[in-house]
Amino acid sequence: MTQIGATRVFTVPLLVLAIFSSALAADGDRGTGDPVLEALTAELARSMTLQLEDLEKPYFVEYAVDDTTAHRMSATYGAIISSDRSRSRLLYTQVRVGSYELDNTNFGGGGAGGFGRRGGGRNRGGSAGRGATRLPIDGTQSAMRHEIWSATDRAYKSAVETLAQKRAYIEDRGAGDRPDDFSKEEPVQAVAALAKLSLADLARWEETLKKVSARFLEFDSIQNATVSLSAGARNSYLVNSEGTRLRQGNRTALLRIAAEAQAADGERINDSVEFLAPTAGELPAVDQLLAAADDLARRLAETIDAPVLDEYIGPVLFDEDASPQLFQELISRGVAASTGPVGGGRRRFSATENLSKYLGKRILPRTFQVYDDPSVDRRGGTILAGHYAFDDEGVRAKRVDVVVDGKLEELLTSRAPTKESSLSNGHGRRSARSAPSRASVGCLHVNSKDGLDADRLKSKLIEIARDEGLEYALRITRLSGRAGGGRMEDMRAMFMRQQRGGGGGGALSDPLFVYKVYVADGREEPVRGCEFGEISVTDLRRIAASGVEPTVYNRGAGQPGGTSIIAPGVILEEVELFRIEQDHAPRPYIDAPHAREEG
Repeated sequence: MTQIGATRVFTVPLLVLAIFSSALAADGDRGTGDPVLEALTAELARSMTLQLEDLEKPYFVEYAVDDTTAHRMSATYGAIISSDRSRSRLLYTQVRVGSYELDNTNFGGGGAGGFGRRGGGRNRGGSAGRGATRLPIDGTQSAMRHEIWSATDRAYKSAVETLAQKRAYIEDRGAGDRPDDFSKEEPVQAVAALAKLSLADLARWEETLKKVSARFLEFDSIQNATVSLSAGARNSYLVNSEGTRLRQGNRTALLRIAAEAQAADGERINDSVEFLAPTAGELPAVDQLLAAADDLARRLAETIDAPVLDEYIGPVLFDEDASPQLFQELISRGVAASTGPVGGGRRRFSATENLSKYLGKRILPRTFQVYDDPSVDRRGGTILAGHYAFDDEGVRAKRVDVVVDGKLEELLTSRAPTKESSLSNGHGRRSARSAPSRASVGCLHVNSKDGLDADRLKSKLIEIARDEGLEYALRITRLSGRAGGGRMEDMRAMFMRQQRGGGGGGALSDPLFVYKVYVADGREEPVRGCEFGEISVTDLRRIAASGVEPTVYNRGAGQPGGTSIIAPGVILEEVELFRIEQDHAPRPYIDAPHAREEG
């Protein structure tokens, strides 16, 4: 047995798996002091006896629970608009029938998968999200076990039906040379201390939010502004029939300052700044928050007064947040391995969704190294939202060297095998919008061996522009997709860009903060209202230079599936940008009250 902090970690020998069900029942009878664990382990033992008439028993059952307590408050222009505490306990039930080689999952030809996707998200309390069932939040085991039993029954019936459909499809049409449906992984047990939410100084934080949000009353150009705080404690459970038994606790506090302004032509510009800490007490002091609000307001005011960029072709420096956003949007989904479902139709390799065809090939300059390591929780003192010790399939987080000397060497994998890998490397993750786990980035680090400091990087940008005979180059510090979103949001944004005309079709979100960098004297001038032309992962091979100091870009902090991208600034030698062709809603006919001079 090995001690790791407050977590007890030990490996379960494979020889004991055959007797694991009875051991679970005995453990539940003895009592663990945790009613959730006791209910899950007891029902798991019973669930392995499921059988519908002469159909197969489950070969794998898994229960995952997210038990979350959160307090969220929000203020605008000096007044609290909401302050609420919530508690939820959500169960995700997975039942697999068949075998590791062929089971009821990953079938696109009709029916449901094995993660309770048909009816698994409904109970008498209504839907709790895709694949989720609401569990009672008190310690009443009988009520919890009833809901677990009901969810398992639905998932099992759906699973046997889907497996029959999948087998019929394969017999009729064949499925080609496909990998197994599920990988065998060594089970682990780790029971960490429960995380508890403490927001004892609630009144002080409400006063802080009111004070910071009132700062925007001093800026006439700001039309909307909110300051919000979300402090939460999430305890995650995972038990399965292989022997894995996990309990992980996590606390986060996220303070967000957001504002919106509108240019004279009607274009709306919005941005936000976020502060992440384990607890609210570790967030910045009010003076730092006020300074951040001032910077945000001034940046938006500067942008709405900037001229529109009509057209540009030349070098672009992706700096500050824009650099990790560039890698997030171009490669983070593609380096996560996936297999198309049986009966799912044609599988496409276009855009950024699947980079498996580039394995062994160069996708970045030879000086670049990229690795994903969720096991480390900070970079240079900054908290990483993508940190975790075990993934959502119970596999320990592992470092994966994704790109070595510019070549794509390895993909991130879950327990869904692919042609390239039969085992998980600890990157199976369940997002806030989807119950089934799939391979996903945790903490993606981008490094270059010959990075330049900020001054030399800007000088390199000017040098390239001068050699091209350009009057100026461009520096981009933020993309509009900073708040992130699921795949549907990304597809919708891309569709809208294509419909607007201009360059269209680009894989990147629109640039938010853009500056002309003049060749003659290096001065910078803001511009706005532009979008990228065609750009893809292959353009990353032509990175002309990179920086030294990385920027940490967190997405989905405090939520399942949170990620971190850490990357230095980079210069792409040739990027196309075009004016956005879009009609905007007019500005309000009457200025906001704080912007009017009233006697």
